[in-house]
Amino acid sequence: MTARMRTHYKPNNISTVNAAATGLRRCLAAFVGLLMLACGSLAFSADEATPIDSEANAHSNLEESQPEPTAADIARVEQLSYIQSVLDSKLDERRDLGNRITNANEQDKADLRREANALTSDIAQLRKTLETIATGGVDRKLFEDKTTETKKDWREDVSLIAQPVIDSLKELTEKPRRIKELNELIDLKNQEIQASSAAISQLEQSNRVQGSESLNTSLNTMVRKWQKRQNDAKDAIAVAKIQLKGLEGDQPITKTIYNALVKFAKGRGLTILMAIAAAWLVLVGVKLLMRTYRYTLVDHQHKESRTRYRVAKYSVQALTFSLVLIAVFIVFYERHDVLLLGLLILLIVGFVLNAKQLLPRYIKEARLLLNLGAMREGERVIYNGLPYRVESINMYTIFRNPELNGILRLPLAELTKTSSRPVSNDTWFPSSTGDVVLMSDGSLLEVLNQNPDTVELKKRGGELLSIPAADFYAMTMTNLTRHGTYGVTSNFGLDYNHQKISATEIPNSLREGIARAFENSNLSKAVKDIAVELEQAGSSSIDYWIFVTMDSSSARSYFRAHRIIQAACIETCSREGWSIPFPHMSLVKKQPPANDELNTQNTPLSGAA
Repeated sequence: MTARMRTHYKPNNISTVNAAATGLRRCLAAFVGLLMLACGSLAFSADEATPIDSEANAHSNLEESQPEPTAADIARVEQLSYIQSVLDSKLDERRDLGNRITNANEQDKADLRREANALTSDIAQLRKTLETIATGGVDRKLFEDKTTETKKDWREDVSLIAQPVIDSLKELTEKPRRIKELNELIDLKNQEIQASSAAISQLEQSNRVQGSESLNTSLNTMVRKWQKRQNDAKDAIAVAKIQLKGLEGDQPITKTIYNALVKFAKGRGLTILMAIAAAWLVLVGVKLLMRTYRYTLVDHQHKESRTRYRVAKYSVQALTFSLVLIAVFIVFYERHDVLLLGLLILLIVGFVLNAKQLLPRYIKEARLLLNLGAMREGERVIYNGLPYRVESINMYTIFRNPELNGILRLPLAELTKTSSRPVSNDTWFPSSTGDVVLMSDGSLLEVLNQNPDTVELKKRGGELLSIPAADFYAMTMTNLTRHGTYGVTSNFGLDYNHQKISATEIPNSLREGIARAFENSNLSKAVKDIAVELEQAGSSSIDYWIFVTMDSSSARSYFRAHRIIQAACIETCSREGWSIPFPHMSLVKKQPPANDELNTQNTPLSGAA
């Protein structure tokens, strides 16, 4: 800093300052080199130290770092001592058996060898238990030799893929299975202790009775045998309880669950999260690409073909599904998670195997989805006796009838055999909500509600009538409100005395009378036209045909219009003095021939007749 200030104020001494700075840098470099040389010599001297000194130093450090034994360590040593004592007794017993086998005859050797084999199995199990407890539960399977077998066929290859899944499932259930086996072993050994106690008491009771020397010897041998069985069962229970305590552990259940969750989060949970993130990135990427394509490259002025759109849509969905599978597979592979990788492979293999059987049905459904099948969108289809318009074809297809409240949502699998036809000027239903219909039985009903299930109708008195929609569609009826007008037809007859004016004056008078009657009622605005014509010359009257065209707003007064017409005709006849005929019955008396009368008079019964 001083040198720089001097340089600033005395520019003539620049060369002197540079020389001083160079000398300072060289001194620092020399100091660093000496320091590195000293460190290297110290490291070399440490490497050249004698092994005895290193071992002594390590031993002293180990002794200094060893902690004091805890109560758990003391309890574990006591358990190990107990197991070791049982193991020693088993070894002595097997040694005794070996000596007895050497001196026994051929018949006893087989029995003794069986006992020796059982003892060998117990000794191996005790040694394994002793080692497991002494090492703190270290997995011994890591150090076992695993022999590889030669692959023979594809079944072994498939089992090799599924083996990690099976091993993981076994690992998940190994501890509960082991605890269950030990509990069952304890129950079994308790039963053996009870049975051996009963046998020993019975043998001792029999031994109190004085018998032959050979019998007493046999009984004493059996007592010792059963006592040995009882002691073996007690030792097995003690060892099983020690193993149970080691399996159950001293940690609380909350700590165990917490450790399991942390292990899962750091391992397989992280892998699953990465797989989900990869799948989401693929989905978002494909969606963004498709949106960019539709907004930049597609000409929106021309209407796009629905079939081509569906083909492109489902092709993109299939491609996206494949890319998602590939992304998840890569994540599992890079994370070296054999379990999840095996599950994914088994899922893909199962899907391929099932696709072989379901392929024909999927082809039919695919044709429907692509709008290339017998049923197509926007066309008319008959389903359960009712017409519907195909709104949209998807996994759940939508049917809609414009005249019915509600829709039908049907699975695509049920519609593979359904066909449709193009829509023209078709009537979707014989009525609409609020219409008035005249049924074939003469009843006049108002439509309150209609849906794909039922049609609700109201009678004149307010009664509610419900009819299944399919049955109502098949009925014969007259809709009085659909086309704006309806007609009321009536007939009226006059006497033949008015035959001269029947074709001229009477029709005009009847028409004027009917018009006047409607004007005096509240239906005057509903009358559109009145027609009165001579219909026919009947057997006892001159009949007139009357037809009144009315607006649909008065459809509820259909029968009232009939009554107004008849009343107007009667009133006109009364005013004009015209007579209304009624049906006549003519009786004609036939005269019998003359011969028949003579024969009747000559018969004996004629007088009585």
